[in-house]
Amino acid sequence: MAQPFMREQNINKIGQFLKNKFNANFLITLSEKGMTLFAKNEKPFYLPAQAKTVRDVSGAGDTVTALIAACLAAGANLNQAAGIASRAAGIVVGKLGTATVTTQELIEALKK
Repeated sequence: MAQPFMREQNINKIGQFLKNKFNANFLITLSEKGMTLFAKNEKPFYLPAQAKTVRDVSGAGDTVTALIAACLAAGANLNQAAGIASRAAGIVVGKLGTATVTTQELIEALKK
């Protein structure tokens, strides 16, 4: 098994390669460690995992995708959107089964 830092180096290389090749933004999950955003014309932006307890990861990716889309539509920049999405995913994985995050839960998490 590869050393964790080797995998992290590989993820950074892959993220940078994809960003440059396709001139697009990429968000790569790091599982329980969080995610890294590779945005055009910016350095990689690491978002640590926000979950206190992980009960079920079902739906976390869908939550991230939905929150990023909603935040961008509301005028947030990509880093802000990814940060909010990370908070929402941290809430969702703390619940059993495919779960949702309520507006109030997200507001409370963002206050911290």
